[in-house]
Amino acid sequence: MKKIFLFAFALGCLISNAYASGFQQNMNVSIGVFDAATILLDYNASSADYQISAEVKTANFFNTLYPFVGKYSSEGKVFVANKDVSDALPQVYQTYTKSRNHVRTKKIFYNDKGFAYQRVSTKDEKKNIVPINDVPASADAADLQTIFAELIGNFGKTRSCQLEREVFDGKKHYKVITQNEGTENRYFDLLKKTENSYKCSMYIENLKDNNDNILWDVSADTPIYFWIGIDKMVNLPYVLEIRIDSTPLGALKVIPTSLKIK
Repeated sequence: MKKIFLFAFALGCLISNAYASGFQQNMNVSIGVFDAATILLDYNASSADYQISAEVKTANFFNTLYPFVGKYSSEGKVFVANKDVSDALPQVYQTYTKSRNHVRTKKIFYNDKGFAYQRVSTKDEKKNIVPINDVPASADAADLQTIFAELIGNFGKTRSCQLEREVFDGKKHYKVITQNEGTENRYFDLLKKTENSYKCSMYIENLKDNNDNILWDVSADTPIYFWIGIDKMVNLPYVLEIRIDSTPLGALKVIPTSLKIK
């Protein structure tokens, strides 16, 4: 269950203004017929660096079944690869999660090339420091949040979500593929009206045997769709909806309810 909420948070990080300093965003997550969680996102960026943080909380029936709070933050540097696209290099990624029985934290440190080299984690009162020295040579991204920081800036310039990255965060190893699916004119709850939007798809392919990861099992075969609108007054790309049509618990939808530009 937690993996689905983490995905919703990460994909939600696409919501941004390429020319504003950042945003705050509230979103509702539903799975099947259930209101499953809420997400509060905060994103800040400049031409030199970026910061993404979020707080995820289970809601209603899901909170009774699986009470969970997660806080996540990633920060790093941005450099221009060419005139159209930029690359994002993480420096620190941190998580705090609280379930019914445990409190866990994790902090991953990256070198100046964006590769993870140390993980400091805790479970309740127990602390563990682990060096990360087996980064695959083919890996070109460090975590899912970094990929979305890269997508944020580049979509504002190119109107394209075409991207392929191989991620290794010190533990998980997977490939992320995003593709353009054209445009679609349809009704969106955020706007309360019909809007012509950009449609994108994402697949996440697990490159490591990890049988307990629901997200990879679902998103390797089932596309994750997301729709992006553009505020033409300020050249603002923002997410209108995120959807996985089929999960073991039913369709997953992430619906933004507010967007505050900083």
